[in-house]
Amino acid sequence: MRNTIQRTELKTYYYTPVHCPFCGTRVMGADPADETRITACSHTLFIAHDTAFEYRSKRFDENLALDGLTDKEVEKRWIGEEGGVDGLTDQVTLADSIKIAAYAPAPSAYGSYYGFAPSE
Repeated sequence: MRNTIQRTELKTYYYTPVHCPFCGTRVMGADPADETRITACSHTLFIAHDTAFEYRSKRFDENLALDGLTDKEVEKRWIGEEGGVDGLTDQVTLADSIKIAAYAPAPSAYGSYYGFAPSE
């Protein structure tokens, strides 16, 4: 049996800044002057939303056989995946990987996803 990524969900405090569980780096909203700025540490596998990937690491791409694909080809893959980006990122099999899924409450169906794994 292959290990899949561990997952935790933020539903009430979905807007809480996300930090890497391995080194503490704040990966989204790292700059108070620009809350949308992404700062990926060496443990960051991906940062994504329901509409697109903001960041994909080489380890993530290799693990899901996305390496060598264009952004359009990757987009076709997650659109065709049950659960979209959320479903695709649930398939990560790197040891001790962790996914944080943050969902804005109804009526929004918007989710953000952050994946991390220890450095090899």
